[in-house]
Formats: sequence, structure tokens, C-alpha cells
Amino acid sequence: MRIPTLILTLALALCSVPAALAQAYPSKPVRFVLTNPPGGTVDTLARVLGDELAKATGQPFVIENRPGANGSIGGEIVATAPPDGYTILLGPPGPIALNKLLYSKMPYDPGAVFAPVSLVAVAPLVLVANPALPAGSLKAFLDDARARPGQITYASQGNGSSGHLAMELLKSMTGIDVVHVPYKGSAPAIADLLAGRVQVMFDNTTSSLPHVRTGKLRALAVAERTRLKAAPEIPTVDESGVPGFEATPWFGVVTRAGTPKESVDRLSAQIRDVVRRPDVEARFAALGVELKGTAPEEFAAHIERELAKWARIVKASGAKLD
Repeated sequence: MRIPTLILTLALALCSVPAALAQAYPSKPVRFVLTNPPGGTVDTLARVLGDELAKATGQPFVIENRPGANGSIGGEIVATAPPDGYTILLGPPGPIALNKLLYSKMPYDPGAVFAPVSLVAVAPLVLVANPALPAGSLKAFLDDARARPGQITYASQGNGSSGHLAMELLKSMTGIDVVHVPYKGSAPAIADLLAGRVQVMFDNTTSSLPHVRTGKLRALAVAERTRLKAAPEIPTVDESGVPGFEATPWFGVVTRAGTPKESVDRLSAQIRDVVRRPDVEARFAALGVELKGTAPEEFAAHIERELAKWARIVKASGAKLD
């Protein structure tokens, strides 16, 4: 009778191993890779998240900024990391999902190498114009663009960026013909927009709203389905005559595929605890950033919806990053 009892005890002990591992995670420092350069909203978000996760777990989350190649440089670090949850990525749609639509050859397949952890935040876009452009509303801008095909220029943060894809979506839904001028990031694009070298741009709220409030730029519409809490006076593209329009940049955390599910679930729950704290939410709401916090399965479904939506736009626009 003693032998069966011993076997049963060992079996129960083995069954408890996954739960024990989940409780132990993380038991050493976590490499927290960012696809954005230092400074800016995403870097701030990562540092707040990293600090709070370190407090909650007792382990440091070491931020590593690795921008470049529309996020693929940082993405490849996580794509080739051991599948143990100790290398994670906070990134925008490009390196996590959409780059495979834009590059004919990728160093990794996002769908195969990443395990979604949590959708962390969405950062709304605003269509802003230099005040020298006569249009005072989205309708007036669209009428002007139709009257002068190929004569209005729009800036973006770069080929394949959220601002580029948002304008391509607007073009496909309205038939306007405006000329794309890509930049290396939001800052130089905004600088040329302020100087009047380009006329319009879809930009994030954190860098554009301050200029709107000083009158240096004019806000035409928000690329959300609902108005911004931070600027409720700006109408949406949808309510301004383009029904169904929505182009929302998002940021999520992924880790290497094959990481134990218990560790992924535990990290996801820890992220949700941080971003749903009222003080953290309020801090980013003031920047126009809406914090989310989702389960891994919800984030995976979100990625699939985004791929289906933007595949059509990328194909129609011919946008490529090669």
C-alpha cells in the first residue's frame, strides 16, 4: 500500500509544478524591449508600467529602447529570445502584426513568434492642418482636396506608420487624391507642418493638441468613433461625413511564443492591475491616451481584426517598406 501512496504523492507534486512556476514568475530581471526611442508617450508608458510591475513582482523590468525598421529591430530581439517570458516587447501594430503586410521579406513572422500578453493602450489620432489651408472642417478639406487633386500634401511619421495608413484609409473611403510626404518620426513632420511645408497630417494627440490649443494648428477631426475626453470640441471623422471611419494606433505587450501559459497569464494579470489603477489612468488620460489592459486571448483577437482591416488598405495603397 505504501508504493501506490508514494506514486500518488509524486503525481500530485508533479501536477503542482506549473502552478508553482506561475507563482515564481518572474524570479529574475525582465528585459523590457521598446520599439520607440527615448522620450514621448510610449517611452513614458513603458517606464511607468515597468516601475509598477517591478514594485508588484519584486523584480526589475529593464527598459531597452531599440527603434528602427518600423519596429522590426526591437521585434526581432523578442522573436529570437528564449521562450521563458523574460524578454517582452511593448510595441505598436507594426512590429507586432502589420509589418508583414508592408515588407516583402521579414526577419520573423509575428504571428508565429509572438505570444500576445495584453493590449495596453490606444493613442488617438487627430487630423490637423496648417492654418494657411482654408479648410476649417473635415468636409471643407475633402471638398478642397477633390477640387485640387494631387496638390495638397500630407505628412506622416514614416512609410507604414499609423498616420500614413490612416490617411490611406481616408483616401480609400472618400476618393481624394493627396500626396504623401513621409518623415522619420512625428517631430520633424510636425515641424514642417507648422512651417507650412506640408498642409495636413494625422498625428497623435500628445504632440498635436498643444499646437491646436495655441492656434498654431487647426484640428479638423478625430480618427476615433467617439470624441476625445481631452478635447470633446473636436468632431470625429465618422460624424463629419465619413461613416465607419476609425484608425486607432494601439500598443501592446507580447513575449516569445512557447512561453508557459501560466507565466503569460500572470504577466497579463499584473499589467491589467497596473493600467486599471485610477491614478495611472488619470495620468495618461491627460495626454489623450486611453489605457486598456486585456487578457491574452482578447489581445490575440484584436490583432486578427487589425490584420484583416489593414490588409485591404495596404493592398489598395501599395504601401511598402522595402
